[in-house]
Amino acid sequence: MITTKMPIGKYPIQKIIRKNCLMKRLFIAIRIPSDEKFTTACRAIRRSSTKLDKINWIDLENIHMTLKFLGDTKEDVIPAIEQKIEELTKPMASFDICLNRIGAFGSRYQPRIIWVGSDDKIKEINQLHKGLEKHMRAFGFKPTFGNFVPHATLARIHSIDDKKYFWKQILAHAPLFNHRLEVKEIILFESICQNKHTPEYRVIKQFELKGE
Repeated sequence: MITTKMPIGKYPIQKIIRKNCLMKRLFIAIRIPSDEKFTTACRAIRRSSTKLDKINWIDLENIHMTLKFLGDTKEDVIPAIEQKIEELTKPMASFDICLNRIGAFGSRYQPRIIWVGSDDKIKEINQLHKGLEKHMRAFGFKPTFGNFVPHATLARIHSIDDKKYFWKQILAHAPLFNHRLEVKEIILFESICQNKHTPEYRVIKQFELKGE
């Protein structure tokens, strides 16, 4: 990626140019399928916000648990990345998880993300994350910053008008989340930013967990 500064006055901001435009924004994740109870819980928690709040709620079909964010990736290295993911996932069998915990990133007074996760320590998820961190380092991807907290983002928060009311409603709806699912695959996704609020996620490749 090349950053070029334009003459002041004519172009007041920096112009970003992707070299050769052969880059894809990638991440590796578990797709979270919705059943009736999970859908009901997500719809209920959305009612925690008011019209004055600025919150981007994630569409149900886009909810996922990121195992490793890669970011801008050259297209010509994607086959090698796929091979490494295949090596990691081939011996792994499917496993169960239960999403039964609501959390937030940021402070209680300035939350940035509302997410759903698990009260259980899921060894398979930690194994996948650690394996991906190790294998992706060979391609120049930096280690994930901070502690890894397995989660699926429900909302991105810009501002909340009445924080006391918001948190009261979040806590009231939290017991609705008890979503059990079997993880049968992990997915290499491409994130395409149609606009800054609603990215589109395209499947690059699915890796089944068969325990071969």
